[in-house]
Amino acid sequence: MKTINLDERVLANIVRAEITDELSGDTYVFTTASEASIKPFVSEGSEKIHRVKNTILGSLRYEDILLGYEIKLVNNTFCPQLLSLVDGGEMETDENGEFLKYSSPVVGEVTERKNLTVSLYTEEVDCDGDTTQYFKFTFLHAKGKPVEYSIKDGEFFVPELTLRSRAKSGESSVAVEVLTALE
Repeated sequence: MKTINLDERVLANIVRAEITDELSGDTYVFTTASEASIKPFVSEGSEKIHRVKNTILGSLRYEDILLGYEIKLVNNTFCPQLLSLVDGGEMETDENGEFLKYSSPVVGEVTERKNLTVSLYTEEVDCDGDTTQYFKFTFLHAKGKPVEYSIKDGEFFVPELTLRSRAKSGESSVAVEVLTALE
């Protein structure tokens, strides 16, 4: 038996977030995300025990299997392009590309949501607070859910974007890369 020293990193902040449309390849970059909650969703395993009176004769065990991750991003600005990508509705612009209108998906109908890749960048910091490098977390084949937001007097508009990433069979659910600089 041996003792293994762990490679411990101090990561802080969301320095950048990206959502890439997997069909068109267009990447939407934003630096206003302030929080990301990343929760796994699994196919629950089970256990069946074959018991006769006070004796266990055998058991069948099935482990939990990871299916993907649910990613909830708190953004600090109204961004119609992100709303359209994640929520699944239509954004209208004028001839100069300026935002005019957003229409959510039609109620009562299935929404065809795009496959998206979500990339979150965080920074590794040293004891002086200087950035030494960056870590990029990538989640493939995410699909958005209806966007949550509230509008209040005296408060800023802060939407919550929820996406569910589900890698294909044989793919990794999340990839974490070390970068010396932001791309």
